[in-house]
Amino acid sequence: MLLLAVVTALTAWGPMSDATFQRPQLLFTVATVSSLACIVAATAVISLADRRELAELGLLGSSLLSASVMPLARGLMTPDVLYNETPAFRAAAFLALPVAVAVAAPLLTPHSRFGRWAARHWRDWTLISLVGVFVLASLVVFYPEAFRAPSPSNPLSIVGAGATLAAVAAISLRQLHLYAIGRSAASLVVSLSLLLLGVGALLPLETHTYSLGFWWLHLAGTLGVAGACVGLALSRCMSKHARDLLGPVLERDPMIAFELGLSPTVHQFVAALEQKDQITRDHVVRTAEMAIRVGERCNIEGRQLRDLGLAALLHDVGKLRVPDEVLTKPARLTADEYEIIKRHAVDGEQMLAVERTMASVAPLVRSHHERIDGGGYPDGLSGDSIPLPSRIIAVCDAFDAMTHDRQYRSALPVGLAFAVLSEHAGSQWDPRVIDHAMAVFSSMPAPNALDTVGRSETLATMAPSSSVDISTNRLPDDVSELLAAVDAEI
Repeated sequence: MLLLAVVTALTAWGPMSDATFQRPQLLFTVATVSSLACIVAATAVISLADRRELAELGLLGSSLLSASVMPLARGLMTPDVLYNETPAFRAAAFLALPVAVAVAAPLLTPHSRFGRWAARHWRDWTLISLVGVFVLASLVVFYPEAFRAPSPSNPLSIVGAGATLAAVAAISLRQLHLYAIGRSAASLVVSLSLLLLGVGALLPLETHTYSLGFWWLHLAGTLGVAGACVGLALSRCMSKHARDLLGPVLERDPMIAFELGLSPTVHQFVAALEQKDQITRDHVVRTAEMAIRVGERCNIEGRQLRDLGLAALLHDVGKLRVPDEVLTKPARLTADEYEIIKRHAVDGEQMLAVERTMASVAPLVRSHHERIDGGGYPDGLSGDSIPLPSRIIAVCDAFDAMTHDRQYRSALPVGLAFAVLSEHAGSQWDPRVIDHAMAVFSSMPAPNALDTVGRSETLATMAPSSSVDISTNRLPDDVSELLAAVDAEI
């Protein structure tokens, strides 16, 4: 990013800004050919989005296509080729990226009414916006004298360039966020390419046509569109399960990035859990999805959110060392058997600590059975001394254990599980985490986005949860007995 800023400053406004390379025919050829190539690439991205039902990909592809149409019009109006000098030559540069940002508006306002509408009807929005862009570009080409851009020193040009660059940077940061979660090189390519595209927003501020800065800003915009198209296509082609994982993308769902970034070692751990005990395997997968969603609501981002997801997915990996007759016992555990089960937190930490890529999540796994009041295990931590990710896992772990069948009991109603969480907020669980968790659990569908982890083929998703109404549920007479049983199970 620093290198990009330095090159732009040197060529556009620094000591190299006076150098010129006046080749109208070259500009015409490069601008039209590269714009047409970018239009084809962006169209391919939209086609991929249509086949895979990926709204965010479609909206990004539409924005990139829009960012290529106006440069095509500008290339056609290159002075002294097909046209003489016309005001529309500068106007096309002034309009290009602001129009593309307008097309991408649903990505910048995902929680607005408009953003939610575009998430559901992204094809309609794509069609409407692209028709508008092509009509505008046609008017610029055929009525060039009717379009005039403000001068480079005009405050409108400066404010417009700054706002456009900020908007493109925000979308770039979204892809950087996905890279931090999933560690996919394709997401990093998209993020950096969008920054390059954003640099093109400074073109209306360039005062000298054919200066070195003029050529650089043209090149940056073209490379930005091309790189973003390639990166987006690669990131969505890496997994045949992508369309099953992506859910409500306009809500900034990180599940696809998280799943695509899982290492073979993680898949092997989960596969080993499935081989040992199907119930445990399904439990950790559901817990991971819930924990990631709760973590987002707790404002955990990037690498920390990824660590939370990994720790939640592997929080019971220590149970691989628990004897089968204890782990799958179809009855209440004895005191001695419970002590054996309790060792899984430390065993899990030890198993992950030796894996270089997962050493950072080992302490989170160790602490997922600590209690806010200090009565947990293995270290008796209390309050904020328990890592926040471990506190989140503890709540999601318990909720999932209570609301799903186990070897010797049926699942509790969701509302009753909420009541148990509320009853023990501040003693067993962090009340702040419970508030966020209950909001997430009340609105999210049945967890299934990570159902393919550790498996070679997609299996049937879990049955959807019932609607939640805790007002009609009453705590059982002996809540402590229920919590002891759940604690032994999870």
